[in-house]
Amino acid sequence: MVFKTALLIFAAAVVNASNDNLIAVVQVFRHGQRTPGTLFPTDPYADKDVYWAGLESGQLTNEGKRQHYALGQFSRKRYADWLPASYNKKDIYAQTTDVDRTHMSGQANLYGLYPATGTQVWRKNVNWQPIPLHPANPKVFATMPEDCPNYMTLWGQVSSTQEYTDLDKTYASLYRYISENTNVPNISLRDVYSLWDSLYIEQQVGYSLPSWTYSIFPEPSQSLAAKFFESLSYYPVQKQTSVGLFYNKTLDYFDQMIADPTSAPKYQIYSGHDSNVFAILNTVGNKPSAPVPFAVSLWFELRRVNFVNVVNLWLKSGEQFTKLSIRGCALDCPLAEVKKLLSDVTIDEATYDRICNE
Repeated sequence: MVFKTALLIFAAAVVNASNDNLIAVVQVFRHGQRTPGTLFPTDPYADKDVYWAGLESGQLTNEGKRQHYALGQFSRKRYADWLPASYNKKDIYAQTTDVDRTHMSGQANLYGLYPATGTQVWRKNVNWQPIPLHPANPKVFATMPEDCPNYMTLWGQVSSTQEYTDLDKTYASLYRYISENTNVPNISLRDVYSLWDSLYIEQQVGYSLPSWTYSIFPEPSQSLAAKFFESLSYYPVQKQTSVGLFYNKTLDYFDQMIADPTSAPKYQIYSGHDSNVFAILNTVGNKPSAPVPFAVSLWFELRRVNFVNVVNLWLKSGEQFTKLSIRGCALDCPLAEVKKLLSDVTIDEATYDRICNE
């Protein structure tokens, strides 16, 4: 996964960070591996009973469950000296979009983070325990702000911009090639993303891809899929309505925790989608050049360093653990500076309601 302005710092030491100065953490992740969302008519792996263990489209696979269990274990290791090993509602608050795969990913993640030990073991030889996973406010955190009429109107207009019409012209022959080989008429950029998504997953699970796909996968379909995601947060209002309330809530939460570290759970989790992670990266100056992978995770850490409240942003993608800048502000970015840098996209609920209905 490549980022335009990512500051890369990777070492085993950062996994086991010193957390003496840590105040609060907000984690956002994409769900784990799922079955393809859309299988094209000529797809050789379209039979769900034969190739997908009977799972419907978009359902979490066993590998997706394992990915999030491992991610929860990673978080447990990183925050071992800060986040108590025994679950307590005072320490953590987890939220999810109302989609099966994000619910299940969140549960698997919490299992890795909080395996039952001691008095929390409730059944012999079972170290799983139920941890609350709450519904997220869809204005704050959703697959996309479908309840926002202005957002949906603007998204529909992105395809008519000069940039996207030029893109369609440039790849018109590729669209025709895909149409001829999938039996899908009138291929659009969104269709290219759907095809890339199916091929990406089929390759991940070990299936041989049809020979006709060799000239388009992974490239240029991967880059085109990234352009589709960029269209979801293309205009300023799209950015505001996609992540503006999330930033508002996160920054207010950080202020609250600075004033009183016991006033709210110190660890907050959002279980979401590629669109959520992409929109955040796109608005902090780290626009991805490819769709974000399964179980990718972001951590916003609030720390107190040399009497200054600072924010660090980390990303884990596969085995790569990456320190990201926030619009050019890198290690230990002062919270006050983060607020200034994100002020153009941060909005409150009243503003959200107003601009959604303009």
